[in-house]
Amino acid sequence: MWPRSAKLKSLTEAPLYEEREVLKRVPSLRFRLIGIGCVVISIIAALAINFVFEYSQRLADLSYDRLLRSALLQMDENVGLINNEVSIDIPWSAFATLAQANEDRVFYKVESSEQGFITGYKDLEISPPQTPIYDKVQFFNRQYSGEMVRFAFLERHLTEPDATGTVRIILGQTRLSREELASSVTQRAVDIVLMIALVAIALIVIGSHLVLRPLHRIERVLEERLPGDLTPLDIDTPQETYHLKVAINHFMSRLQDNLEQLENYTADAAHQLRTPLAGLRALAENARDQTSPERQHQALEDIVNQCDALSQTVTLLLNQAVVSHRMQTRYREPIDLLTPVTASCREQAVTALHQGVNLSLETELGSAMVLGDAFALQQMMQNLIENAVRYSAQGEQQATEVIVSVVAFATYYQIRVVDYGKGIADDEKERVFERFYRGRYDIAGSGVGLAMVKDIVDHHGASIRIVNTEPKGTTFEIDIAKFQMEVTE
Repeated sequence: MWPRSAKLKSLTEAPLYEEREVLKRVPSLRFRLIGIGCVVISIIAALAINFVFEYSQRLADLSYDRLLRSALLQMDENVGLINNEVSIDIPWSAFATLAQANEDRVFYKVESSEQGFITGYKDLEISPPQTPIYDKVQFFNRQYSGEMVRFAFLERHLTEPDATGTVRIILGQTRLSREELASSVTQRAVDIVLMIALVAIALIVIGSHLVLRPLHRIERVLEERLPGDLTPLDIDTPQETYHLKVAINHFMSRLQDNLEQLENYTADAAHQLRTPLAGLRALAENARDQTSPERQHQALEDIVNQCDALSQTVTLLLNQAVVSHRMQTRYREPIDLLTPVTASCREQAVTALHQGVNLSLETELGSAMVLGDAFALQQMMQNLIENAVRYSAQGEQQATEVIVSVVAFATYYQIRVVDYGKGIADDEKERVFERFYRGRYDIAGSGVGLAMVKDIVDHHGASIRIVNTEPKGTTFEIDIAKFQMEVTE
């Protein structure tokens, strides 16, 4: 056997342990924010690095292509005719220009359409990927002598008077210096991008803490409250958390209403059960003390009647609890209003006949669609009909009637419960909906039936009023909105 203190400790720590296990499985909002930020920054950094790599390649080619072009044009300027033969005197300055990239090798070839090979590397059989354009320098990359080489290609017509045909110059340079320049530019750019990414991630970590501070403030305010404090939150919050604060306040308001309804229900039960139980005890004691068989039989009959009344009271309280729970936990749905009205009339018909009351339902409608809760509406109708039958049966005439009708109007349906009893005084028509109020104490009743009717009417957004029946009696009129079906094309 565990000590009592150990049992209480284990019971209080169990929910906390379960909450910690849930927190371990569910990532925090801050972790998600930081994770998403890191992913986005990583994608942007990868795209930036890829862009920088391509740009550095183009920048290196652009820089060294200018040197290659300059050397090619210098060679072209020294092409001429000697004894009607094409010749070239390659200037030293052309190779001095390319010598700035001291790690690269240079390949060249000069040939003409008439003479063929003139000078250079005879096996350099390279042509541009596109169709040669005369008098325009073209650049391209090709594999030659086991290395990737950047070539400049120029073909032009000979301009000397006695010369015919074209001359073709091919000048190539390995890409070592270009790759070194591109790598240097890329490395510096990558360092900058990574530094910016790290700074951005650090700012996200700090910013996530600052952004979530209003949530922690709300959490701290709620934790510091007393268990029974359900007053609305009154703290300044950013616009993004304002709706959260409103939702929490709305939830606490509903919780407060539920607690108040629970207190009212407890008060109802205590109020309704105390008196019948006391009366039942008194009747039982009276029956015990009776010696005459006739009086003892009458006392037992009184006990049976009191038990019936107590059973009705318990049933009413249970129905009230069910209705209250349904109104708090279920959404209203489209229903046919005639279904709960007809069911209530059918259930009360036999009881009405036993009390000498003719109960009838009058309507010309085939259906009456409303937005509501069928069980709650049926309880509402049962209380109204039972109340009308009870007060009609106390009239002077031997037989009377209660008429229930459902009438359609433009935007709503009207339920009428008409009785021909003694009626309700004008100064009491508003008070009859108060809990425990009874206009007449000579008739058995609980004083909570019409209060429950008013709660159900308010829950359905309907209205209820009491008018006089001519020549005498009471009419309850309930207006409930029609359900408008949305039609989409």
